[in-house]
Amino acid sequence: MAPEDGPKIILESMKEAGINFVTSLPDFNLAKLIELVDGDPEIKHVALCREEEGIGLCTGAYMGGKTTAIIMQNGGFLNSCNGLTTTALNFNIPMLLMIYYAGDIGDEGFSTLGSVTEPVLSGLGIRYYVLRKMDEIKNTIKGATLLATDSRRPVAVLLTKNVLGTRR
Repeated sequence: MAPEDGPKIILESMKEAGINFVTSLPDFNLAKLIELVDGDPEIKHVALCREEEGIGLCTGAYMGGKTTAIIMQNGGFLNSCNGLTTTALNFNIPMLLMIYYAGDIGDEGFSTLGSVTEPVLSGLGIRYYVLRKMDEIKNTIKGATLLATDSRRPVAVLLTKNVLGTRR
């Protein structure tokens, strides 16, 4: 598996997990994954202006029978905390939060953002998994989606540059 295959494997894993509705906001490190999601006819993809809009859209799609995910950077996750607490967590709405982990180990820039990501997820009671190895993509995404559905709560997968193929 080459690092540039990461976004393709992520998309395949999302589809195998039953995800059929995805919202996203553009980010340089997520560009390839979002491009693949947008071009896939099996997934309804909605581009966002702000990440918290995605929480409401995923909630409505879930209520309409869809299995949902939102793709965003961790700065956008922090912007989404109000929507997550007042909607997804309050009303037991499962969704997969696919979060680019800016400021992770080995990353330049965004170190403060990286340092607060996991504590905020923990503070919200959102279970999360850091995805750093290519060979863990399928099991992590499928397992996190199953956990979200079973627990009726959002579950986060933190995507590092290693699995997105953007590590330089």
